[in-house]
Amino acid sequence: MAAIESTDVTVTISGRDRDIGHGAVQKNITIADIAFGDGVKTYPTGGVPLPSIGNFGFQREIAFGAVEGDPDDGFIYKYDRGNHTLKIFTQGLVTGSTAAASMDGYTGTKIEDSDSAEGDAVVANVAVDTTVDMGPMIELPDTIAPAATEVRMLLLGE
Repeated sequence: MAAIESTDVTVTISGRDRDIGHGAVQKNITIADIAFGDGVKTYPTGGVPLPSIGNFGFQREIAFGAVEGDPDDGFIYKYDRGNHTLKIFTQGLVTGSTAAASMDGYTGTKIEDSDSAEGDAVVANVAVDTTVDMGPMIELPDTIAPAATEVRMLLLGE
């Protein structure tokens, strides 16, 4: 499967959200809506590559970017300034060294991935539809094809 490329990302900035500081802070402050994903192209390793900074109204650099995602999709979005990408994080799970095949006979619940597909791993002695603390967030695997997604970014730069 092909991965999402910068040409698959749409940047929309309304007139009222472009350079909202009007030069008063010696930096450009812009709010942009970023749309990407189609459920077919996969998440690229290292993050979704964004179009050039000119598409965001900047000429030299984007010094800071804060991302507001949809709280209902379960993901956390972060701007990676060094690589000019949008990283997506999801709930991680660290399992023990026992192979899934040797877990037969355990009573438990299969683990669902970000596509709601059940894997072979089982959380032993946990009832279905139970919320448990599964550990730190991880970057979205490059096998996942995000559905159509729109996030909002607050950007500061020149």
